[in-house]
Amino acid sequence: MSVRKITPITIRDIDFTVSRQIEQCPKTMMLRELVMNAIEAAAKAPAGKRIVKILGKNVEECGSARKLTIWNTGPGLSSSELDHICDLAASLGKDMALEGNFGMGAKVASLPSNALGMRYRSCRDGTVSQVILAKRDGVYGKLLVPVEDSFEEVVDVTETVRQEEEYRLEEDWTEVVLYGSHPEQDTVADPYAGDPKQDRQWITTYLYHRFYHLPPGVEIYLHEGTHPRDGRRQFKPIPERADAFERVEAVDVGEGVRIHYLYDPAYQDGGHNKSISGSLTSSLSTCAIIFRGEMYDVRKGRKWAADAPAFGIPFGARHISIHVELPDTFSVRHEPYRRFIQLASADQRQIVVEDFSEIVFRSRPDWLIDIINSLAPKSSASTDDLRKELQDLLNELRVRSDSPRENKDGIHLVEEGGARGSRPDQRNSSDGDSGKIPTSPTDLIFNPAGAKRASISKNLEQAPEIIALRDEEEVAEKGIAGKAARYVRETNQLFVNLTYSAVGAVQDHLRLRYATYDDTEIVRELARQWSERLIMGRVGYAVVYAQAKQLIREWTSEDVKKALEPESLSLAADGWRDAVTTAYRSISRRLGAARTPEETDEMESTGI
Repeated sequence: MSVRKITPITIRDIDFTVSRQIEQCPKTMMLRELVMNAIEAAAKAPAGKRIVKILGKNVEECGSARKLTIWNTGPGLSSSELDHICDLAASLGKDMALEGNFGMGAKVASLPSNALGMRYRSCRDGTVSQVILAKRDGVYGKLLVPVEDSFEEVVDVTETVRQEEEYRLEEDWTEVVLYGSHPEQDTVADPYAGDPKQDRQWITTYLYHRFYHLPPGVEIYLHEGTHPRDGRRQFKPIPERADAFERVEAVDVGEGVRIHYLYDPAYQDGGHNKSISGSLTSSLSTCAIIFRGEMYDVRKGRKWAADAPAFGIPFGARHISIHVELPDTFSVRHEPYRRFIQLASADQRQIVVEDFSEIVFRSRPDWLIDIINSLAPKSSASTDDLRKELQDLLNELRVRSDSPRENKDGIHLVEEGGARGSRPDQRNSSDGDSGKIPTSPTDLIFNPAGAKRASISKNLEQAPEIIALRDEEEVAEKGIAGKAARYVRETNQLFVNLTYSAVGAVQDHLRLRYATYDDTEIVRELARQWSERLIMGRVGYAVVYAQAKQLIREWTSEDVKKALEPESLSLAADGWRDAVTTAYRSISRRLGAARTPEETDEMESTGI
């Protein structure tokens, strides 16, 4: 006889526990859960009959208000099976695991926005069973329906469906109708009762930015009123619309990871992209992670434009999409409500698209690089001289020390290099050579044989590429409106906002100083050139000094990151008066103007 060794934990207040489980789920996951359940069910139907329909319909209980409806041709449920799946975390034919779509999500995600009710109907072998989930008196559950002389949770509505003549009884199907929070609510246009509000194409946009692949043979149709166009339209995910883009390429980068690069040029010189033609949704370019056919951490619009430089796309983000597709076996899983994916390891860190920015950057196809370069603004002056000046400064600031070097047997130390974990260490010397400061390695991290330095580390040795922005829209896209610059460490690029207030202040200052010179056009042009050169130099020097600080033990990576933030670079630009004497000397020589006494004093004080 076996002896029980443990007493299971029980739930004392089941109503409270169920309500908490339901109401902590983000309501905006509702459509995903309902459509995913319909897709999985339809995938089990015979070939050629795997259909999901999304429509708006009227129900007798709610008068003329449209109610959002999702219908599929998957295997129907008997009355007992329909009753079973209404329980929390119950499922049929699915793995009970967080990695699978195990059936709890649709109920949990939908009920907070459909307290009035969500009606399930399912046809199995010609019999249609119905149940309504709702919230009454603070409790979620199955609504009791009066039938003859009793009240039932699950009822047979076969005769009702036959009279409605909407669906056939000869084939299996399942339907979900969302009643919303009150009878008059149009749940097609306003699924969350205004919190949050949705635009007229919210359904198509959500589907387009969520479902990347559909099971073989599954077709999704949106009926009129559920999308911004007319008639019934078929939804197709992004890969199935490859012909709508001008250029598409998938690059295998190892371990089963594929990066999809899509170029979507402007449509008829308008504000939309080419893929808008015939599309149900917007043509906004996106960046996202793809895992098991779904899109996570989707970036679009201004957010994507601001993030794109870190992926090697400094220009043209509004026309370029990046989709990082992970294999099903990748060591991640989605969190319980499927808002994001996270590491399957102990720390369970959330995975974001920036985790793949460097590999996206390094794997860009040549044709995409050419397009990016063609979309770059045409600069009126080269920044090569300034970059060389910054490189010389960076070389002076870098610490020469013992550093690891790779070989086939592992690592050994060499005398010169740039190890981030090294620092000068003054020692007593018996040979009297006090001018030589030896170095000692500290905190060197073991480097496995064959390992290479990442591109982001190599950026420590190179002055940043300076990209001048003069267009306010481009400035806004980079997220630096009202700020002087933004440094993108992943690609070692420095975007300088030449509409920043300090640029105008320098220009006004120089024009006023040389206002007495006869040729005002020359003064104006020199003032413009030097105002831009001065501000680019100020923020460029700030970046180089911050780069050099990464070699100093006392500066943490967080300290360096703060020094490279747009706010810090803006303060550096605002200090332009400390460097303006260089402009004085150059302009004075150029104009051949007589020096003022103040200018003479300034030049003498600097040794000129």
